[in-house]
Amino acid sequence: MGLFLAGCGPARQPAEVTPQPERGALSTTVPGPAALVHEVARGKGRPERITYLIPGALSTAHVFGKLRRSSGPGHLVMEYRFPGLEGQPLDPPMRVAEVADAIARHAAQYPGARIEILGFSTGGAIAIEAAGRIGPQRTVRVVVLSGVTPFPGAYESGARGMLAVGASALTAGSLAPRAVWGEYYKVLLYGYGWRKDPTIRRLAERRAARDRDHLILPVKGLGRAHTGDLLRWTLSPAAIRSGASILFLHGSVDPVFSPGGVGRLVKRLDATLCVVPGGGHLMLVTHPRIIGRIDAFLRGTWQAEECR
Repeated sequence: MGLFLAGCGPARQPAEVTPQPERGALSTTVPGPAALVHEVARGKGRPERITYLIPGALSTAHVFGKLRRSSGPGHLVMEYRFPGLEGQPLDPPMRVAEVADAIARHAAQYPGARIEILGFSTGGAIAIEAAGRIGPQRTVRVVVLSGVTPFPGAYESGARGMLAVGASALTAGSLAPRAVWGEYYKVLLYGYGWRKDPTIRRLAERRAARDRDHLILPVKGLGRAHTGDLLRWTLSPAAIRSGASILFLHGSVDPVFSPGGVGRLVKRLDATLCVVPGGGHLMLVTHPRIIGRIDAFLRGTWQAEECR
């Protein structure tokens, strides 16, 4: 189940969305403690706006494309890097609370700055919890894209996913991880019904062939290190009372976390939900214009009727 959940994030984005990600060395140990949040872009002057980017399992913050760049003076961009990727140690594994705490501690260094937190898939849990730790006394905007749902959401999606991964292995005619994940990638892109529409099928086949050799696979302990903590994640009281403005962007055919489960989470957080018709789990790949919606929300120009 942990291996299935590790397939929640793309490893490579198309050139029109974001530059080719740097290859990170897979490492098991590094001297001393590793930083949990890293600076990637900084505008001139003291930060007045800080954007935290939290990717999904088996992916990097490059999935956020142009949002990874500073938009001007006073804008600081930080990112979380998962264990075993981009030079990070594989041990200790990701812990939602630990990463959320690290983001809150960093934000506390800049008490006057506006805070933005973007979480994709697994990163959605971290984003929600980080907003709770920063607290209602700060101006915080959160975007959760294809986000995970609290316990027992990970178990439910895991059960569905194991069947889908098994079917992918049968279709691929192999148990080799790259062959299986290359087939399952099509499900992540367009949902379980990707074969039904000839146009969607062609798109899925073309994209999977293009990205096959660039997928980060759930091997060498990466799956467990990235997603094991999700199995027991529940909303903290602080997250429920965060007071943050939260937007959920979720695909209508997301095969990993169901729109229904996300809808229940949205109500608990008094957030806004935008369901994207035809969107799968990897909308940053299949719906690159979603970056524009995220940017509009962060800038305060979001129009709620866009989701109707």
